Amino acid sequence: MTRFRAFLVHLGISLAVFAVLAALVVFVWYPDFFFEADGGWQGLRLIILVDLVAGPLLTLIVYKPGKPSLRTDLSIIALFQIGCLIVGTWVVFNERPLALVYSDGRFFSMTRGDFEAAKVDPGVLDALPGSWPKRVAVVLPDDPTVQSEIRGAAFRSGRPIRTFTEHYVPLTAEALDIDREAIAPAELEALDRNSGHLPLWLERHGGALEDYAFFGFATRYHYAFLGVRRDDGEIVGMLRTQGQL
Repeated sequence: MTRFRAFLVHLGISLAVFAVLAALVVFVWYPDFFFEADGGWQGLRLIILVDLVAGPLLTLIVYKPGKPSLRTDLSIIALFQIGCLIVGTWVVFNERPLALVYSDGRFFSMTRGDFEAAKVDPGVLDALPGSWPKRVAVVLPDDPTVQSEIRGAAFRSGRPIRTFTEHYVPLTAEALDIDREAIAPAELEALDRNSGHLPLWLERHGGALEDYAFFGFATRYHYAFLGVRRDDGEIVGMLRTQGQL
């Protein structure tokens, strides 16, 4: 087998592995807008670097027909690639979003690290219905006194309200306060004036601006908005602008 053929064989095997991992990243761990907003692409680039670049490239460099140590060299390359791939995949998996939380008029993408930093066991999410990442809202008691006590405790402890899993409920249209907490259409248009993403968003999803409500969406990589249909509260998609709230 020639050096270039060995490289192509290694690349073909790596492509097959990459296809499986890419499907997990795009469709399971970072679905929909999470791929762009919460590190899916960054994680996929890490896997590409290890799986499609480093391994096959090392084979191309060291492969030489008849080389006495060729079997050992290829074994070391394979072990190195597998080890790096396991570590990289674990990092991507462990940093995946576990929940989309609506709290105080904004959406937050929450990872395992976010919950653990607040000393909250993310295992409580298992009991909530729906697929991952779970879509939930923080609903505090209506009693102003009780609500004030909860917010006071959150302030004193430094624990964000969005981590109060004991007040999580499945996200529904009733949990969204569209009239009071959605960004005003005129303000959204002003924020989008330089980017021009809003008309493209509307063209892609259909309808007019008044058909949707937009809420701030805080992620690890972007500050954007999530567009929600006013009639049923369904999240339609993410809108990025060049402005900031």
